[in-house]
Amino acid sequence: MPTERTLSFFLSLGLFCAEEDQGRIYPYARQASMVVDVLLLALERCGVNLVCGSRVSAILRDGTGFQVKTEAGRVYRGDRVILTAGGRAAPKQGTDGSGYGLARRLGHRYAPLFPCLVPLTCDAPHWAGLKGIRAPGRVTLLHDGQMVAAETGELQFTEQGLSGIPVFQLSCHLGPNPRGYLLSLDLLPDWTEAELVQLLGQLSTQWPETPLERFLPGLIHKRLLFAVINTVDVGPLSRPAGSLSRRERETLAHGMKAWPVPVTGTAGWAQAQVTGGGVLLSEVDEGFASKRCPGLYLAGEVLDAVGDCGGYNLHWAWCSGMTAGKSAAEG
Repeated sequence: MPTERTLSFFLSLGLFCAEEDQGRIYPYARQASMVVDVLLLALERCGVNLVCGSRVSAILRDGTGFQVKTEAGRVYRGDRVILTAGGRAAPKQGTDGSGYGLARRLGHRYAPLFPCLVPLTCDAPHWAGLKGIRAPGRVTLLHDGQMVAAETGELQFTEQGLSGIPVFQLSCHLGPNPRGYLLSLDLLPDWTEAELVQLLGQLSTQWPETPLERFLPGLIHKRLLFAVINTVDVGPLSRPAGSLSRRERETLAHGMKAWPVPVTGTAGWAQAQVTGGGVLLSEVDEGFASKRCPGLYLAGEVLDAVGDCGGYNLHWAWCSGMTAGKSAAEG
């Protein structure tokens, strides 16, 4: 579904939007809650009976229709059901993954779930003191020595590992088993390794008595430089730069361009923005109607679809929800 159709839909509900940098679209009032407000108002205008705070325990086929049972003992009946229960990410928002069990009991299969768009935890013993540092860089994800994907942008160093949009993007490639992966950090993506080796040689000749801890002012965050030096083991930080051999300069340059960091896991569901895995897309048609349970429709994060950062997952929610609703109404 094109973006224009989504914007037109929200405009018809009274939500005005504005486009900002890199094509990002926000409510004109710059207030995210306005999206919820216009949707709730639209439901009210249509006379929809909205029931909140009522946990669904089962969805049962009842002849040609359905029974939706709640933990409180209430039963709702309908000809069709649209299952948009979200995923497991961000449980503080009320999602717990229960929608997958409901779908499974109606005949659906789902791919294993895993936290997605989430910070990564890393095995990095030399990272003490890096928490809070933000730096531009390029990060490459490898598995068994083979490149899986790479992203460029601002890296954020945390107490347990790495965060930032590039890391979020790569987290979606890990799947349900994040172990066995390696991150390779390029802390100076605008320089080639050969250029860095040449620069280190020039500076070590120009300022031979400068200690390594003060060797590259203005080029790289000094705490990152300290950590790289300790990782590649080219000597103490107090060592004069002029004492570095050609091979040691190459080692240091390589450390800044390809700093290996083993991945140990993710920051978990609480910090994940979306859910990887879900009900197989092959089990719904182009109108998001179930191929396994007539009268059932599925949309949003309960399906096995995930996008990059930048509003793509919200766009998927709007588009799949609108399409499922229209299909269910037309029967």
